[in-house]
Amino acid sequence: MPRRINSGVIWGSVLILFLVLLGGVLFIFFTWQGKILPSVRIEWVKVGGLTEKEAEQQISRLGREFLAAPVQLLVDSKKFEITRSHLGFTVDTAASVRRAYLLGRSGNVWERCSQLWMGFRTQVVIPLEIRVDRRRAEKELTALLGEMISSPEDARLVINDQDEVVVVPGKAGKVVDVEGTLDDLSLFKKPFTRELNVRLQEKQPRLRTSDITAMGINGLLSSYSTYFDVKNTDRTYNIHVAADALNNTLIKPGEVFSFNEVVGPRSKEKGYREALVIVDDQYQPGLGGGVCQVSSTLYNTALLAGLEIVERSNHTLPVAYVPLGRDATVVYGGCDLKFRNNTTSYLCIRTSVQGGRLTVKIFGNKRDRKIVSLETVVDRVIEPQVIKKEDPDLYEGKSVVERSGVKGYEVRLYRTIKSSSGYERKLISRDLYRPVNEIVRVGTKPVSEVLPPPIEEEEQPPEQPRPEQPPPEPPQSEQPQPEPEASF
Repeated sequence: MPRRINSGVIWGSVLILFLVLLGGVLFIFFTWQGKILPSVRIEWVKVGGLTEKEAEQQISRLGREFLAAPVQLLVDSKKFEITRSHLGFTVDTAASVRRAYLLGRSGNVWERCSQLWMGFRTQVVIPLEIRVDRRRAEKELTALLGEMISSPEDARLVINDQDEVVVVPGKAGKVVDVEGTLDDLSLFKKPFTRELNVRLQEKQPRLRTSDITAMGINGLLSSYSTYFDVKNTDRTYNIHVAADALNNTLIKPGEVFSFNEVVGPRSKEKGYREALVIVDDQYQPGLGGGVCQVSSTLYNTALLAGLEIVERSNHTLPVAYVPLGRDATVVYGGCDLKFRNNTTSYLCIRTSVQGGRLTVKIFGNKRDRKIVSLETVVDRVIEPQVIKKEDPDLYEGKSVVERSGVKGYEVRLYRTIKSSSGYERKLISRDLYRPVNEIVRVGTKPVSEVLPPPIEEEEQPPEQPRPEQPPPEPPQSEQPQPEPEASF
């Protein structure tokens, strides 16, 4: 028959064990109060029995030695000397000492007992907390080993003055194995002064030769030029700014190009100046005047490349730099010029401004080159009205042209593309250019108001008979005689 264990014995044993543990904890607490447990080390340095301050002083000296010790970096038989502190290393001695001190003083009762057992019976090694600014370290290593390393060079597309497309191959570079080097330098062991073999890694360029070749750009698809007056310096400057923003733009197959997205806002911060723009059928100063010539030139280039036009608006007035129906007005946040790359390869937009000529070219794959012609059909010419305004400050019979009239037009633009199967003629747009009425000021001021008043002569009194002259008197001294007053 099995023996039954008295529950009182069990609880008594548990109580005795608890009291023993509690007594041990209290003994250690009071005996080692303020000190690190005896079997604790930070790295190889014994800190048991020391206060936090004493341990921190001891470890700090080692930390300073560690950071200041010169290190010889060996790269392909060449030596470069540097210190860890120069590379951005720091040692957090306070954090390491705090971890050592809290051993046996943190956690619940069972965790503390376990830590106390380890702190007295087995060796506990606390790692020294070493930190490194990896960005600074990479920068310093790159500067130190500059002659031994090289940055990768991306493959690129070069288009010369003869419109020839050349692919310049990319080059792999040699860079420092930063992670491996810093891991080796972080080892806290003596001697701190040492030689370290630095590993170099080959780094491939972001764009390889195969990436550029795969774009398929190998020739000119279309080109168009417009002209402007370089004497209008602010407008000329704006044309340069917009053309530069557009230059070297790449368009993927199937991608829709947006002029406003690529060129961005026309603001002073972007470098634009005030020049004449069309607002409410009138020319007036505005930021970015001249940008529409860039968009219109690009529009014609896209038409001649056979690209699909997605969005385009004409000006309200005819412009001088392109034929009717072939202008494209743009307003950031409003009217935009958009077209789709409906070819099989990437497209590259190139711009140039020389003297008073703006040229836009589109490069792509030669197999997508098309023979294109554009035709503007004028359906109606709208004569401007003459509006007369009375001017009370202008004399009757006089008139002054305040604003010259401009004819309006209704036009259609057709594009014809020649292909192997024949010619395809397609309507591109119907455009209305509103006429600008002529304004003439007509004088209403009476002409009589301008005649001088007649001059009236005063009546002269009748001539009186002269009295007889007395006989001459004896000569006397001459006296000045008063002159007679004039009468009007």
